[in-house]
Amino acid sequence: MSYNREAVLSHSDTRSKRQQILDAAYIVFSRNGYHRATVDEIIALADTGKGTVYNYFVNKEQLFYTLIKERSLPFEKKLDEIVCSEKTPFDKIEAMIKVFLDFYIVNADLWRVMMHEVRGFGNESHTGFTPEQSEKYHKEFQDTIGMLEKVLVEGIDKGVIRECDVVKCAYGLFSVIVTLVFQKLAGDTEECSRMIADLFLHGVAKR
Repeated sequence: MSYNREAVLSHSDTRSKRQQILDAAYIVFSRNGYHRATVDEIIALADTGKGTVYNYFVNKEQLFYTLIKERSLPFEKKLDEIVCSEKTPFDKIEAMIKVFLDFYIVNADLWRVMMHEVRGFGNESHTGFTPEQSEKYHKEFQDTIGMLEKVLVEGIDKGVIRECDVVKCAYGLFSVIVTLVFQKLAGDTEECSRMIADLFLHGVAKR
């Protein structure tokens, strides 16, 4: 498979070699999936040596985890800011949905790999990872869903959301978001976030 090597190497003088490797890894993992991606492909695309890659990353799994973690940090920061804001629970949910949509649209291919191949959609026997490795990704996922759970609990405490299983509700909302993204149905994220929030909070019954 051919890659846009020039895009990875452009402005390389302003980026660290480590970041250049991560940029190359993003392209290779996104296109090939985790299991079919090779460190040699990443090395070639990053125009670096094997020793340089292993100076920063112990193995392919650590490289992939670092990529996921560092891509997630700005996204998680935005979610945390919304959770801690003075917005109402309803406004928080809509704002968080938009952050989810914006993030997953940009990173759809990589996160599809993470959800399908690494997490195995809950079937760890299909991941090819050790239990310890799988747990790292599971915790990342749980922490993200946990932010939705916090807002749902806040809404219940304030009497604007009825008593419910917040874990199942949070996972259900998340599933709707990523399905729309992966099926390329999200469209304008401002409009889509309003629609999802309205359906989630008020249902489809005519009012």
